[in-house]
Amino acid sequence: MKTTITKIFLSAFILISGNAMSQDDLQQKHPFSVESTISGDLLNPTTSEIFRANIFPNPTLIAKVKMSWPDWAEITEVHMILASTNQIKVLTVEEGQTLITASNLEEGVYIIRFIRKNEILGTQKLKVIN
Repeated sequence: MKTTITKIFLSAFILISGNAMSQDDLQQKHPFSVESTISGDLLNPTTSEIFRANIFPNPTLIAKVKMSWPDWAEITEVHMILASTNQIKVLTVEEGQTLITASNLEEGVYIIRFIRKNEILGTQKLKVIN
């Protein structure tokens, strides 16, 4: 009896709250934002905007993520470091590009570094669950 009531309650909650989304829906509706609290070179010189990057979905269940950042940041590389093995995956960014996709990721925790001409603009953690 308790199990049935629990299942009914959980189903009603999911239906009412709208939390029954696929991983693809999640990446469009709730990107994870990174905000650096360090000032100085990490600010847009014309608007004093703080560097912010989005990694979505985070955590990921599909071994694939999208990363985006503002165009003024002029990111040249994204370094993905697998914490358990210290393997580094370097993603080269074309000039003017503000979105990149990383796929076929191994399970684990990654440290993501957003690089502009050998300068780290921001660092974020990403969790991949397979």
